[in-house]
Amino acid sequence: MHWHCFSFFISNSFNLTGGMIGANLKINYSFILGLIFLMLSFVSFTLHRKLDAILIPTGGSYETDIERTDRAAKEYLTGNEGTKYLIISGTLGGKKLSKSQRANIYRLLRQYRIKPKEIRIEGESKNSLENLLNSIKRAKKLGVKSIGIASNPSHLDRYEDILKAAKKEGIADKNFKIYRLETNESFADRFYGAISRLFYRYKLSKGIEEAKKRETPHGVKFVANFFYRFFKK
Repeated sequence: MHWHCFSFFISNSFNLTGGMIGANLKINYSFILGLIFLMLSFVSFTLHRKLDAILIPTGGSYETDIERTDRAAKEYLTGNEGTKYLIISGTLGGKKLSKSQRANIYRLLRQYRIKPKEIRIEGESKNSLENLLNSIKRAKKLGVKSIGIASNPSHLDRYEDILKAAKKEGIADKNFKIYRLETNESFADRFYGAISRLFYRYKLSKGIEEAKKRETPHGVKFVANFFYRFFKK
C-alpha cells in the first residue's frame, strides 16, 4: 500500500496554473527526488572518500612540512578507516638522515602515535614531478589505487597536471586517483604556485621523459623566490 503510493508520487507530475499571473509551474517529483539523492551521494562521497594511502611531499620549509604532516595525520586518523599507508616523499637534500626533512616528518607522525609499519619512505624525489611519479611506482607495488596528497592548493594543481600527463602516456593507470588534502595558502604561495604551474605545463607539453630532463631555469627560480619572499613579509 505504502509502496504503491510512493510510486504514484515519483512517477507523476502535476500542473499548477495561475491565470491571473499567467504562470505555469510543473513539479516533477521523480526529478526532485533524483536531485536530492545526487546531492546526498556527493556529500557522502566527500565525507567518506576511500584513500589507500596519503602522500606527504617534503616542502620548502620546516613550517610547510609541519602543515602538511598535520593535515595528513589528521586525515589518516579520523577520515579514512581503509587508509593503509602514509608515504613521505623527498631526498635527504644533502643533510644527514637524522637532520633531514624526512626524519622531521617521520618524528611528527610518530607523535600522532602512527606506527612505523604504517609509514613508507620514498627517498629519491627532488621535485613535484618526481614526487608523484615515484609515488605512483611505489603505489603499484603496494596495491594502492588512490592517494590523498597533503599540500597547499596551488601545489596540488601541479600534481593534477602531472597525473593527467602520466595517464595520457600510460605511466599511471586510468583509474588511479589523487585527492586534495589542502593546507592553508598565502598570497605568496599562490603567486609562486602560479609561476611554477606555467613552467610545469610547458615541461609536460614536451612529454614526461623530456619533463624529467628539464630543470627549472635559474632565472625563473630567482624571480619566483624573490617575489615569494617579498609577499611573505
